[in-house]
Amino acid sequence: MKFVHRVTSFSARFKKSYEMAVIDSKKQERDEFDELMVHIGVNGKFQLRFNLLFNMLFVLIFSICCFNVYIALTVPGHWCHVPGRNETNYTIEEWKEMNIPKDESGYGFRKCQMYNTTVTYNRTIFEELEEHRSIIDCQHGWEYDTTWYKMTVPTQEDWVCDKELYVANSLFAARAGEALGSLVFGHLGDTMGRRPVLFIAVATMVVGRCLSVLVSGTYYLFLLFCFIGNSSVVTVFVAPLVIGVELSSSEKRSHIAMLQFFGWTGGTCTLTVLAWITGGEWKAMLLVSSLPSLLIFTLHKMFPESPRWLASSGKTAECEKVLSNIAHVNGNTLPENTFTILKKADQAKEGHFGVGSLFSSWRLARNTFLVCSCIVLCHLIYYTVILQVTGMSGNPYLNFFLQAVVEFPGFILGRIISDKLGRRWTQGTAYMLSALCLLLITTVTQAGSLQWLVTSLVVGVKFLITITVYVGYLLNTEIYPICVRQSGSSVGFTGSGTLGVVAPYIAYLGSAVGVNYPYFILAGLALLGAVCSLLLPETLNEKLPETLADAAQFGLNQKFWSLPSRQRGQMKATELKTEEL
Repeated sequence: MKFVHRVTSFSARFKKSYEMAVIDSKKQERDEFDELMVHIGVNGKFQLRFNLLFNMLFVLIFSICCFNVYIALTVPGHWCHVPGRNETNYTIEEWKEMNIPKDESGYGFRKCQMYNTTVTYNRTIFEELEEHRSIIDCQHGWEYDTTWYKMTVPTQEDWVCDKELYVANSLFAARAGEALGSLVFGHLGDTMGRRPVLFIAVATMVVGRCLSVLVSGTYYLFLLFCFIGNSSVVTVFVAPLVIGVELSSSEKRSHIAMLQFFGWTGGTCTLTVLAWITGGEWKAMLLVSSLPSLLIFTLHKMFPESPRWLASSGKTAECEKVLSNIAHVNGNTLPENTFTILKKADQAKEGHFGVGSLFSSWRLARNTFLVCSCIVLCHLIYYTVILQVTGMSGNPYLNFFLQAVVEFPGFILGRIISDKLGRRWTQGTAYMLSALCLLLITTVTQAGSLQWLVTSLVVGVKFLITITVYVGYLLNTEIYPICVRQSGSSVGFTGSGTLGVVAPYIAYLGSAVGVNYPYFILAGLALLGAVCSLLLPETLNEKLPETLADAAQFGLNQKFWSLPSRQRGQMKATELKTEEL
């Protein structure tokens, strides 16, 4: 028995030693690749050009195409059409007073009902019959308020009253396409490569948008193309971000994410201008805002495949070609042992199983769950707050524009604080402050004289949630290893798209149950987001995991109350400068 025990013990020690040797070997090979990237330049002209062009300018163009369908599906004010006004000199308001019953508030008019009478030309007769008229559903169609929107999909197809669910179903199809598409395209990005999947995604988005213009008269085809057009929305943002992060130094991660958010917000601001220029005519607006995305195909030679993905996939020759181009633009040359380093990376490449690999270890599964929860919660609060605020009266284009502009300072502050205090403390604190503001709102919503305070607090929540969205987006690209980075980055957006359909129903509770209910729910979600954020490992100044084995250990040595290691970040910066010299 002692002999068997000794043999077993020796075997276990030998196995552990062998595994450690393999891990050390892989780590050495990854360090050699990092040194190779530093040699050709990780903060050079190539990275600057790539990030400004594809992570800001084209993100701006993509975001216009991403949001245009929501404006196209706007339902403006409407009421029953009652024939005969053209034969009189009554204004629209006078005609509505005579033919349309008041709504529950007593100030507006009902949208789906009219008086059952044909004697409407003479006001005296109208007053005599007023008490004897019955109320019926619209008999002759509807009229629409064209002050701001000349024509939208619902006004063109009369998706109101008994067909009002058509709009909700179209938005649901779009979010469902976003959820499923982000998962599929994310997996393809890790198997086919970031570059080809991006161009497929852009083509899918534009084709879906343009074909929806042609099939709006066929409801189910319109749903289909809403689904197709939104299926690649996440990929057109994630693919350039992932490549930008993999090509640049760790100090540039937050900067690249901020460029994307500047493009995102700039695009939403530009969309309102395009909608205003086209007069609110949805077909012209959709085409004008979608077709420019195809310009990326004219610059396909300037969009490289990720060399880290190529190296980890065993595509040595292609990787060397991409690295040579990067080195040339940065004014450097490849070292003589480049091919040897890449061959080692080829031999050390790690197999994976797409999304399933995200749960290959307890640590990676835990971090995946926490990151996805943060993404889902911040987006759910973000869109619900937008729905709460977009009920404001006035110019809808100006309101939408102002809602976008307020995000700029949020992104800037998020970038500054996350680079000082770290990702998890920045996001966790922003979530907690959001919860506090939301709870304060519930105490003053009933006071009419304090509506200015309610508005200020809602804008404050929007500002704070913008910070959580920014940091969540950044963490979503830092927490996963290279082999599943795009798949992992897409999983959170899949959950966001899936649960995002809940946002309108949370907002609906405010009018159906009580004005305070949405804010109570959002406060609870914000507190849950704070917990998830603080349980995540810190990624600032940390070497990102490159393999599943790295991800299984990432963050184990970090203490909960610790702040990011400034010393480690300074040492890395010094090493980079030394290598470049």
